[in-house]
Amino acid sequence: MEKLLSVCIIAKNSDSTIENCLKSVYNIADEIIFVDTGSTDKTIDIAKKFTDKIYNFNWEDDFSKARNFSLEFATSKYILIIDSDEELSNPNELISTLNNLDDNIGGLLIKVNSFKVNPSNQIEKMSTDLLRVIANHPEIRFKGRIHEQVFDSITKNGLKIEESNIVINHSGYNLDEVEFKIKQERNLKLLKLALEEDPSNLYLLNHLAKTLVALDSREDAIKIFKIVIEKSQDIGTYTIESMNYLTSLFIQEKNFTDAIKCAEKSLTSISNQVLPHFLLGEIHYFTNRYDIAYQNYKKCLSLLQNESSFSSNIIGQSHIPLEKIHFKIGETLTALAIYDDAIESFENGLSNNPTDVFCLLGIVNVLIKTKKLELAQAFFTQVKNIHPENELVKDIDNRFFQKNQPTIQPINSNKGIKPLLSLAMIVKNEEEFLEGCLQSVQGIADEIIIVDTGSSDKTIEIAKKFTNNIFHFEWIDDFAAARNEAIKHCTGDWIFYLDADERLNVSNQNAFINFIKEIPQNIGGVNCIIESRHYKLDDDTEVHRGGYPRLFRNLGFPKIEFRGRVHEQISPSLLEQGMSFINSDILIEHLGYNQDREVMEQKVKRNYKLLLQHIQEQPTNGYAWYQLGQTLAQMKLNKEAEEAVRFAIDCKNLSKSVMASAAATLSQITGNQKKFEEALHWAEISLENASDQIYASHLKAFALLYLNRYSEAESLFREILVKINRKKGMPMSGFDIEIPTDIIIKGLDKAINKNANI
Repeated sequence: MEKLLSVCIIAKNSDSTIENCLKSVYNIADEIIFVDTGSTDKTIDIAKKFTDKIYNFNWEDDFSKARNFSLEFATSKYILIIDSDEELSNPNELISTLNNLDDNIGGLLIKVNSFKVNPSNQIEKMSTDLLRVIANHPEIRFKGRIHEQVFDSITKNGLKIEESNIVINHSGYNLDEVEFKIKQERNLKLLKLALEEDPSNLYLLNHLAKTLVALDSREDAIKIFKIVIEKSQDIGTYTIESMNYLTSLFIQEKNFTDAIKCAEKSLTSISNQVLPHFLLGEIHYFTNRYDIAYQNYKKCLSLLQNESSFSSNIIGQSHIPLEKIHFKIGETLTALAIYDDAIESFENGLSNNPTDVFCLLGIVNVLIKTKKLELAQAFFTQVKNIHPENELVKDIDNRFFQKNQPTIQPINSNKGIKPLLSLAMIVKNEEEFLEGCLQSVQGIADEIIIVDTGSSDKTIEIAKKFTNNIFHFEWIDDFAAARNEAIKHCTGDWIFYLDADERLNVSNQNAFINFIKEIPQNIGGVNCIIESRHYKLDDDTEVHRGGYPRLFRNLGFPKIEFRGRVHEQISPSLLEQGMSFINSDILIEHLGYNQDREVMEQKVKRNYKLLLQHIQEQPTNGYAWYQLGQTLAQMKLNKEAEEAVRFAIDCKNLSKSVMASAAATLSQITGNQKKFEEALHWAEISLENASDQIYASHLKAFALLYLNRYSEAESLFREILVKINRKKGMPMSGFDIEIPTDIIIKGLDKAINKNANI
């Protein structure tokens, strides 16, 4: 009786995976052909438990030669090709399929699931259709040093290739960083050797580009993918794959214009692909066009659920897991505030994979958004039990659920223990704001130091509810002098300073205190995020986001001191002590600039007076000139503001972050004057000093638009939408301004329309 199945394996130093591989095929194989290419571990010893057909092959940097060597020993009707880091998932399905196979079938496409653990400890799966079962025929042989193929030899012999339901699970990509790099560099070496022999082979070039992506050589990869697409005479698997890879790379670079063009070109070639529709969904989701994103994700789902319409017989065709599509649909519906349908979509994803962390957290997110907090807490507890070590789960736990935990007692509640954190404040007539400020630091500050500069309202009475450390200081038109008076009274290891119209926003007090305790000794200052809603003198408002060192190590006055009559700084003295700074996500909400016109005018006039004194005392202090320019702009003295900011830059002593802000200010001023070339210049200078800004990016985009550079403007507007949609963090410039999404969308639409009419 003719034997049905031979299993052929080539391996080297695979003792960690080979036993599971052989176990998965042992009960169905009529024979196992094991070819070793130079193992020095226990691989061969393990193989001997399962087969006596073990052969040695001298490795020649050529996978096809090794594969074809193994085929020579196969004596069954069909051959399964499996690697040592793979396992056959459904062996009985394979035997059933082979027993019912027509004689004109020369190969079967197998779904190979590759698994890896991402940085969030979530297992990611990528499924690919590969030709792994072949008829045992003397003229069916592999070709190619690496990424070897047998497809051509099957079709040349008049045989067909058929899809199947057979599954192989592959663990070979679940490597640590070093092992992964070694594997990819080996592939790179073999691909270069193969291309020396056949330099115009587009299949090899496609794989070379993919390997370069894995090695983070993206620019080189993009060039090669473009060559593959340009030189293709007809549309083949590798051409489609190059288009789809290129789309992904453009998305990563936030080049959404080219990404859309590439995805649409791929779909023009083969319309019923899932991946390009998915990538288009990602683009539109990132740019806040949720309704369009929803349609693309729904198209993916329709294609996946209708196998007859899905492109078949594409070797190497990747599959996106159903649960991921359901999650994306649910995420988009959440953004559109269609919450019931979003929940249903997440549940559909869980019906396909009951432990999918993204769908589980999607449900938690909807419950939070719809204020069903008790239900959210209960459901989240179940999620934590399923994924106790998942970083996404931990992050949500810290950011939302832990904020309702009981606050800790101040460290200095036990007498004799030195305080960890002192709060230092200067105040005057702050009865409206002070209590809310001090309530925000309860349980965090071990010591509160209040320096009053002449209050005549209930400020001191309110302060006494929270501390006995209240001191008086005569106001001398110098904020730094008042701040330094507060420093002198601080005994904590660290000093945190707030104004009365500010609020510390901390969701987890324990985490905040532990963060301070664990700061390295060389760090002297911690930059905090300050969000201010500014009421402008033209009755409009805008949100400013700044990064400032509000938390610093107490080295004692005068080693550390504030400098500057107004917009005073602690950083210079810390730098002189050899200390460094780190960024943090500590958030301070500032209410003081969101006040009526009269109050704001008084503040502006006060700052103007103090800044004039400052520059008279230090005429080449660029930071003081910059702040004077900002104040003059608030006073609508635009010409004087421009001159002050230009002089600030000419002083050549601005930090990179302040330089970024100064250049952005000049970009705005010159743009308002319709000097768009100069506006573009200053926006680019700003971005050179702090690249991840929204404010300067939007100034550049509009400058490009008004210079008729529509394609560049369109691409940048799309990038800005992604930035706006991102989690807000520490700005790289001295400050950043929150630009309303509708302004960016209007600019984008104008650029698209102008570009289309060229």
